Amino acid sequence: MARSPWTKMLGAAFAVCFYGSAHAAGGGGELVVVANQEPQSMQAQVTYKEINGVGLRNVIENLTRLDPATNEVLPMLALSWEQVEPTSWHFKLREGVKFHDGTDLDAEAAAVSINWLYSDENNFSIREMMGPQITAEAVDDMTLAINTESPDPLLPRRIYLAGLTSAKQILENPADHDVHPIGTGPYIFDEWKQGQYWTAKANPDWWGNDAEDTYGDIHFDSLRVIWRPEPAVRSAMVESGEAQVAMFLTKEECDRFNEASGVDCIVKGSDTFLSVRLDYHGAQPVLEDLRFREAVFTGIDWEGIRINLMGLGEPLAGQLLPSAATGFHDGISQYAYDPVKAKALIEELKGEGQDIPTIHIATRLGSTPRNGEMIEAMGAMLNGIGVPTTVAVEEPGVFNPWVTTKPDPARSGMWLHPQGNPLMDYAAQFSAHYLCGSIISVFCDPDFDARVAAAGALVGDERHQALRELVKEGHDRYIMGAVGLLQRAYGVPEGYEWDFGLDHRILAVNMKPKD
Repeated sequence: MARSPWTKMLGAAFAVCFYGSAHAAGGGGELVVVANQEPQSMQAQVTYKEINGVGLRNVIENLTRLDPATNEVLPMLALSWEQVEPTSWHFKLREGVKFHDGTDLDAEAAAVSINWLYSDENNFSIREMMGPQITAEAVDDMTLAINTESPDPLLPRRIYLAGLTSAKQILENPADHDVHPIGTGPYIFDEWKQGQYWTAKANPDWWGNDAEDTYGDIHFDSLRVIWRPEPAVRSAMVESGEAQVAMFLTKEECDRFNEASGVDCIVKGSDTFLSVRLDYHGAQPVLEDLRFREAVFTGIDWEGIRINLMGLGEPLAGQLLPSAATGFHDGISQYAYDPVKAKALIEELKGEGQDIPTIHIATRLGSTPRNGEMIEAMGAMLNGIGVPTTVAVEEPGVFNPWVTTKPDPARSGMWLHPQGNPLMDYAAQFSAHYLCGSIISVFCDPDFDARVAAAGALVGDERHQALRELVKEGHDRYIMGAVGLLQRAYGVPEGYEWDFGLDHRILAVNMKPKD
């Protein structure tokens, strides 16, 4: 039976908490999720972004979690925490928890895992959301100290991104960590058939089966995650019964589900924005000229692309995060589309003898619906103002290496890519995208870095005002552009219950098939 679009959009919110006093223990067969892309690896660190390792949080758990309704920080593997010094927090761990290899979760094991994740030597991509350098050590058997290089008032929320994995595996067989996750979660990893699927089986000894503060129930005996880059193929798999969850439907597919019987489309806002990054420092020299950058950023019709191509989403006011974020600046707006002025700026640069490089605009296959159409439109708009372009929808193996490499003088690249910020704080945003040391930053200004560090140590209104000034500066220097804040759409069988938050975690224990 079809329901109205408004009812469908509230699908995630209306799902009642189905935990009850007696926790379920499987019996629901296999849950099949069809994702938009294959995991980059099975490392615990990729779980900081759901899109990089869809479903892995069923295997890997964290010290803290976010309440799906309120976004409040709640206990998971840590029962409580307190700030004992400006740069040190103590986390009391949950007793009796074991990793899937049978080893105990204690403070020593947790410290090994945290230090592995945030190691400067490993340089994992989770460091983009780290803030001040993080290290960990055991205080006693079940008390973990997490220390930061400078004060970090966001640490309990930030550490929700850090997946804990077996210390035994890290210390004895670190290469296996890339392909075989060993966590504490409700599902135990089974197999990764690269290019096809990964699977996990229900964990009969999961601590959440008996805990009063569990975050879900095991309704499914096993989990299978497969991937298809085409939204239409993903939605068809739910319609045919091959899958129960299809990720990231287009607006058109979602509308079709809303009119069909036997299937639902759940739409919900997210903490993920669709961003554009143009190479800056170290790239082709003209890319540092503010006139060139202004021409590019005002030569793109951001609102037109958001409304006509992005589809499911909300506008952003010329910055990467919405008004709820700490540091939001209410005095700036989206870059106005002005192709006449943009073309004049390019002509001015040419008149001075500047070479206008070809901009390579890329996006990653399957990262968000209609991304290929969006970069085609951007390329055509820039061609129209006199900036030559090439465009490509690239496989992860092509896209990921170059976008995590610093530019060189021969490079002039631009990406379109979704990025998340569950912290809703601009200090985290700057750490990921604007600082010299960030793995994905193409901007480097040591003075800007220092002011971000100073702002990050503040709290309350002082923090907000300091970050607000940096947001305005970033806007005026044309560092990054934002198409919009994404809504995400999922195809599910009619009557399917699923409770999830703005971070859109694919957790089987928060799903329940129709009775």
